[in-house]
Amino acid sequence: MDDVPTRRYANIGVDTGGTFTDLVTVDDAGVVHTEKAFSTPDAPQDGVFDVLSRAAITLNTSVPDILSRTNIFAHGTTVSTNVLITRKGAKVGALFTAGFEDTLAIGRGPIGRVGGLPQTLAMDFIHTEPPLPIVPPDMVCGVPERVDSAGTIICEINLKATREAVTRLIAAGAESFAVCFLWAFRNPRHEESVAEICRELAPDLPVSLSHKIAPRIGEFERAVTTIVNAYVAPITTRYISELDRRLSNKGLRTPIQVVTSSGGAARAVDMDVQAVNVVNSGPVAGLVAARFLGDQLGHTRIITADMGGTSFDVGLIDGKRLEEDPNPFLDQGMPVSVPAVKIVTIGAGGGSIAWTDGYRLKVGPQSGGANPGPAAYARGGTEPTVTDALVVCGFIDPQNFFGGGYVLDPDLAARAIWDKIATPLEMNLYDAGAGILEIVNARMANLIRKVSIESGHDPKEFALYAYGGATGTHCADFARQLGIGKLVLPYTGPVFSALGAAISDLHYTQARSEPVILDTEAIAAANRSFGELWNSTNSNIKETGLEYAACIFQRRIEMRYQGQLNEITIDWNSDELTVKDIGGLRRAFEAHYERRFGPGTTRPESPLELVSFRIDTTYPTRRPTMSKLETGNTSKPPSQTRPVYLRNRGFVDTEIYDFDGLLAEVPIPGPAIIERKTT
Repeated sequence: MDDVPTRRYANIGVDTGGTFTDLVTVDDAGVVHTEKAFSTPDAPQDGVFDVLSRAAITLNTSVPDILSRTNIFAHGTTVSTNVLITRKGAKVGALFTAGFEDTLAIGRGPIGRVGGLPQTLAMDFIHTEPPLPIVPPDMVCGVPERVDSAGTIICEINLKATREAVTRLIAAGAESFAVCFLWAFRNPRHEESVAEICRELAPDLPVSLSHKIAPRIGEFERAVTTIVNAYVAPITTRYISELDRRLSNKGLRTPIQVVTSSGGAARAVDMDVQAVNVVNSGPVAGLVAARFLGDQLGHTRIITADMGGTSFDVGLIDGKRLEEDPNPFLDQGMPVSVPAVKIVTIGAGGGSIAWTDGYRLKVGPQSGGANPGPAAYARGGTEPTVTDALVVCGFIDPQNFFGGGYVLDPDLAARAIWDKIATPLEMNLYDAGAGILEIVNARMANLIRKVSIESGHDPKEFALYAYGGATGTHCADFARQLGIGKLVLPYTGPVFSALGAAISDLHYTQARSEPVILDTEAIAAANRSFGELWNSTNSNIKETGLEYAACIFQRRIEMRYQGQLNEITIDWNSDELTVKDIGGLRRAFEAHYERRFGPGTTRPESPLELVSFRIDTTYPTRRPTMSKLETGNTSKPPSQTRPVYLRNRGFVDTEIYDFDGLLAEVPIPGPAIIERKTT
């Protein structure tokens, strides 16, 4: 490849998933290269170098050569997520205001028990067990101190008792500290005193302070956020630092960036306070890539659909902004106070198990996973899955699964569906298989309706972007059910989250809570809060060394009707609020409120409360213009024709096309199936 020596890889994105580690390179000419390698859960960094090695072979160069020519290396990782799921994080010593040591155990009513669970489980309150705390009671200490809601110290911190508490936690084996005092975000002096003592007595142990991790109102959520950060930060920081070091030794000249749940990226050196933002950030990168592709195609309203082996993720983009989740949960009973892009998930994937109670056919949420997987995998699985139904109905060619790299057993797929579904329900084999597909497609369509309509959007007005390993087989059907006329399957769809990582902007949020009723006095409070946030933002920019002129700033206000528990976030672009803006703030809030909850739901007579103030800073990542694909008048003819079984239509002769033989802008008459090696 004669052009390799002059090529620069403007952006590289690597996304580590449970099964595969995906890579996307985008060079200065906008040429995209994708690669996959098996993930290495015990040493995730090895999977990163494995996929880089595969790319180097394909590009006829070396890993050091690729890295030395790279401007931006961005990474999406499941390390933090896996630490939380497997409960293998650091042993956290938590310090609370004396008298509030049971904050985690008490929670916030049912939120601390069933919040974050699927609706079907959350509704079954009697049979739902409360989650096990990630910090046991014997690792929680109270510290005599008190700050009121105005930030006034009404009880000075007892430094002697603090030292005793920290010493006891160290003796008990603490590997990380979390400090969460009442109203610390209004006056952080006491938390900072604890940090000094922790660093004195245990200088090697990390300390997470609530006023830095989650400076917002809501004692329970703030405590959970701080403790989760303390729980996952040591392993996350260690992994990112080691990966950064190894990449640097191999030739990378810039520090790596890590994708966060906000839809942006953070620097490796920020992981001590950003680790909680990395949990569950993987699917978010897909939305970043969808927004980027939408800019290229002229789509501003997009619904994203990502179907893998066990789950189906849906997101929504309306304009430039990714919709935020007002109440993000990391796990059962774990609400967090961090900016997080809204993604809704159900158990519907290629490995979802079909079953019957003797009367009805159901699919999921149980999954065969990767091992033993669907019956067709011939790894010992006997339960019928969605993948088995696709094989039986002819959508998947057993001899050409993953480009022929893995041959499936159609007889095992048929036997599982016949024994577990067709026979009990007195159906023929093919109707049983088609019924499985119809149900899973309907579940996915219903989730998209829920996500879009609950936010005040009509799905017919959106383009549907379908990506991930399994979505392509199903998206045409559920898009038809929704009346969606624009369906996009991205060229980089099999590695879409890696593309999103490669083009993610650096993103920082400065926030603080100062609840105040919207009136003339609120204007001064809002300007004071924004002024303090602006100072913090400027300091952060100087510390990070970012170019100030390139930064994009967005002020946001979180508001609610007085007496409500949840807020709505609105953008506010003026540098300073005035009394004249009171009416504008109410109009902006109520317009957003009606979009989300429907016409007539506003309460003009109710006072409004400004709860929290934010300044979001975005440092745009350099994004090269993508090169155009080759166009033509005709594509390579279909490689074969095979019968595909459709419910209520029977077997239909279907032309099969090879993806690699297609040219851009060439129509393909249906019915047809396009086969690709990586989906």
